[in-house]
Amino acid sequence: MEGRTKIFRDRVVSLDQTQELGERHAGLLAELAGEALPGFSLRTHALEHEPDLYVLVLENPATGETKKVFFTRMVLADADRIPAIAADRNTPMRSRVVELIRSAAARAEILVGLRDLLTDEERSEADALEAEFRKKQEAIEAARRVEEERRERERQRKRQEDEARRRAHREREERERRERAAAGGAPAAGAKPGRGGRRRRGRGRSGGAGAPAPSGAPQPPAPPRAESAPGPGAPGTGGAGGRRRRRRGRRGGGGGGGGGREGPPAPG
Repeated sequence: MEGRTKIFRDRVVSLDQTQELGERHAGLLAELAGEALPGFSLRTHALEHEPDLYVLVLENPATGETKKVFFTRMVLADADRIPAIAADRNTPMRSRVVELIRSAAARAEILVGLRDLLTDEERSEADALEAEFRKKQEAIEAARRVEEERRERERQRKRQEDEARRRAHREREERERRERAAAGGAPAAGAKPGRGGRRRRGRGRSGGAGAPAPSGAPQPPAPPRAESAPGPGAPGTGGAGGRRRRRRGRRGGGGGGGGGREGPPAPG
């Protein structure tokens, strides 16, 4: 905002200066224009705000034709131009201004600018200054292009690094996923999902251990019982335990499976 305000303030100052200088030298300007354009006289003069120029409106009463002659602020302010003519009406600058306006008499609008009033020496000096200025501008432009190219290379390098980092991250995640899958292994055959592959312990038949046979498969025969050796007091040893076992055998029909040879009947 401050920059815009300054530009506006500078332009207002420029317009004020142009108007002030034009009003100060309005009579001299009309005299120069009338000398360059015979038959035309001053009708009005004012400030052209948009181009920042002071304008004389000249009219030819015989034909009704009008022309506009514009003066730049530098022509009005430079000590070697209009102020020099105001100080000395016979200065060579007077003839240069009159000749410039006369050379453009066919136009409806005539501009009197500073560069158009330069002498040969001033023009050479101005050309040298302009060439130096262009050279500096070209150097500035070349430096700007180099800086833009450097920034573009930096942006491209940054994009490549970001892409490489993302690609490495994806590859690492994929490798870790494969390692986890390999470490987990395939589930065991017959294991139920959600039980971690644990096998349930089945109940053996006739005291045997082991998993139950699959449904529909033939059942294996139960292993035979091993006969236990007779202990102390068994039948045939003469102990009381033998009598009890023999009587139990008689009541059970002799199917106990654990009797040895019968001894003689006990005395009555």
